[in-house]
Amino acid sequence: MSLCSSDDKITINDYECPIVTSEMLSEKIAWMTVKCPELASSVVPGHCVMIFPSNSLDPLLGRPFGVCDLDRAKGEISVCYMLYGKGTDMMAKTPLGEKIRVRGPFGVPLPLRENKKIYLTAGGVGIAIFLLYNKLFPKVVAGLYLGIPGKGYERYSERILKIAPNAKIFTDDGSFGVGDSMFKVLPKNIGPDEEVWACGPTGFLKALKTHCSSSLDKLYFSLDKRMACGYGGCMGCVVETNSGSKRRCVDESLFRADEVASYGL
Repeated sequence: MSLCSSDDKITINDYECPIVTSEMLSEKIAWMTVKCPELASSVVPGHCVMIFPSNSLDPLLGRPFGVCDLDRAKGEISVCYMLYGKGTDMMAKTPLGEKIRVRGPFGVPLPLRENKKIYLTAGGVGIAIFLLYNKLFPKVVAGLYLGIPGKGYERYSERILKIAPNAKIFTDDGSFGVGDSMFKVLPKNIGPDEEVWACGPTGFLKALKTHCSSSLDKLYFSLDKRMACGYGGCMGCVVETNSGSKRRCVDESLFRADEVASYGL
C-alpha cells in the first residue's frame, strides 16, 4: 500500500519561501526550515523538494532533498543536507527571513506496509528520508538506527532525537550514543513480517547487504541519486535493476537489495 495511489494527482509548483531556520549541525551537515503552507499540506514521507539557492543562472539547477520534517499547522517543511559544493554552501549562507525558491513535491512516496514491522537504518544524513515516516507511522516502525562518526556530530544527534526520540544513535568513535555499531544489535535474519530499509553512503549499504545476506528479499535501499529535473525526463537518477532501468524520481522510492544491479552494490 502506497501513501498515494497511482490515481492521485501531484501538482509540482515553484514557491518563494521565507527561511524560518537555517543552522549548521556539524561541520558539514545543515538544517533548513522554510514556510510553505502549500507544500506542508501536500508532502508525504518520501517526497522530495528542489531548492534553488539563487535567482540567477549560477547555479543553474536546483538541489534535491528529501523532506525530513513538517509542521502542517505552521505551514513549514524542513530539509537536512550536507554541504557539498557551491549550491549547498549558498543555501547555508542565505539569511533568515530571506525568500528562497522551492519546487515540489517530487518523488515516489514511501510505501505504507501496514502488515509489516520496519527497521529504518541510515548512515549520516541518509536518515532524513525516513524521519517523517517514523514520525507519522510509528506503529509500523520496529526501530530507527543511525550511524555517524561521533565527535563533532553532537548537535546533529540532538536534532535527530528531538524529532525521533526512539532513534538509536551509534558513533564510530564511541564518544556518545548507544554503541559503536548498529550491526551488533540489528537482526541478521529478517523475519517474514519484517523489512529493513536503508539509506546512506555506499559503504554502509554494502555492509548492511553483507549483514542481512540471508534475507536480501526483505532488505530495501533508498538510493541517493541526483535528481536534475525531478520529472523523469533527464534520466539522471536512473538505478539499474534486474528488471530494467528505474528512475528514483518517478518509478520507485525503494529498491530491493537483491534486485539492484548497479550503484556499486
